[in-house]
Amino acid sequence: MQCEDVREAISAAADGETHPLESSVVESHIARCAACASFASAVTQLDRRWRVRPAERVPDLSGPIIAAATPKPVPEWPRYVLLWVALTDLVLAIPALAGDAKGTSIHAAHELGSWDVALAVGLLVAVLQPRRAAGLLPFALALAGAMAATAIIDIVSGRVPAAGESQHILDLIGVGALWLLTRSGPSNAPVLRRALRAA
Repeated sequence: MQCEDVREAISAAADGETHPLESSVVESHIARCAACASFASAVTQLDRRWRVRPAERVPDLSGPIIAAATPKPVPEWPRYVLLWVALTDLVLAIPALAGDAKGTSIHAAHELGSWDVALAVGLLVAVLQPRRAAGLLPFALALAGAMAATAIIDIVSGRVPAAGESQHILDLIGVGALWLLTRSGPSNAPVLRRALRAA
């Protein structure tokens, strides 16, 4: 039996691994071979030194982690603004839902009224549950932005009077209030990364 095989078995045992050589064979060889006995003793001492070494000091990040995971307080006034916008949208949607076509088909009026109701309901949900504001923001921004852009085009081209498109200012105010709620909520960045940055 070669010493190299015995020393591989000794190293494997120290690492908690299995080896083809049986432990009785290894122990028998160590009893006859001073070099392998010295190797086994050195491995045992090294293994013990690594296992009982003092733990490395790490910074206490519990405070920054808790602070980063705690949502910021949501200001109340954007919620009141959203409530006002939502209720106003619901009131303004009633004529369209009732069939007031305003120069278009009744079907188109119904669809426009339904869009206003859907947006108003979404805003009301954000009022009751501000954490949902971020989910509604892309839709509200796209809808209000498209309406405002087409309203400007219609006003510039003379197809409609400016006063008739003032409702879209209300939608933009609602988007602004949604954005403020999103900004005041907890960040989407991972908690640990924000804690490390704050440490």
